[in-house]
Amino acid sequence: MNWILFGVCIIALIFAVRLFRLKRQLRNITAQLNKRTNENTAKKITVALIDRDLSQLAAAINRNLDFQKKLRIDMRRSELKLKDSIASLSHDLRTPLTSILGYLQLSLEPGCPSGKRRDYLETADDKAHTLKSMIGSLYELSALDIRETPLQAEKIDLNLLLGDVLAGQYEAFQRLGITLKLNLSGHPVWISGDPVACTRVIQNLLNNSLRYAKQNVEIRLQEEGDYAFFSICNPAPNLKDEDIKHLFERFYTADKSRSGKGSGLGLYIVKTLLEKMNGKIADVSLREHVLHIKVGFLLSQ
Repeated sequence: MNWILFGVCIIALIFAVRLFRLKRQLRNITAQLNKRTNENTAKKITVALIDRDLSQLAAAINRNLDFQKKLRIDMRRSELKLKDSIASLSHDLRTPLTSILGYLQLSLEPGCPSGKRRDYLETADDKAHTLKSMIGSLYELSALDIRETPLQAEKIDLNLLLGDVLAGQYEAFQRLGITLKLNLSGHPVWISGDPVACTRVIQNLLNNSLRYAKQNVEIRLQEEGDYAFFSICNPAPNLKDEDIKHLFERFYTADKSRSGKGSGLGLYIVKTLLEKMNGKIADVSLREHVLHIKVGFLLSQ
């Protein structure tokens, strides 16, 4: 009986020592966390006691700390990018506005000939429409960013929609002396998407082509797998390889002079709308000074 009691006491003592060492190690982890917070250090949490559960706890804490550090870095980068975007956007909006005011002031000069006054007013009107378009893109972007619900999906004939949009843009291409080379489908191409959003995607891609294209633009529509792919290729001698990976970023414009010809939102809106319709950007590349953009719309099942 005494041996049993002695054994129980030994086991209890072992558990008491074990518990004491665990509590001391937990206090040590708490102290390390407090020191890391107060001294703003990046030192990892360590454990002195050989225990699998404690080691897993320390590893989990270190992973969480690394994740928080990455979040802080990403947030800082986003803040800097937002400040740069706001500065660029302010410049873009100010450029046409300054031109409008300048041409209006010239037109109001007492000695201004009637012909010149008409030219000044026409130029001011053109700049005003540019400013209106940029503000419209900003409004559309804000609506897209806050709209958490998906777009309304319908069965759409992309071939017919593309033809309608091209008919509306044809005069703009002709005015710039750009030849359109079309390779469309001879039958309906049924996709699942929001009609307004799909129209906007095509319009923005065509507008981007109008901004950079020289001489000719090639447009192709084809079905591959689960997608209908709309491809647009045009010579873009002013684009550089480093521009390509940024083209679909918000507020990015390859025009480093910020001449007020674009807000840098058109292709970002394309990407956002495609994501909301389960579409994708399949290719963005510059090959021999020719810009290739290929986007996919989900086929209707």
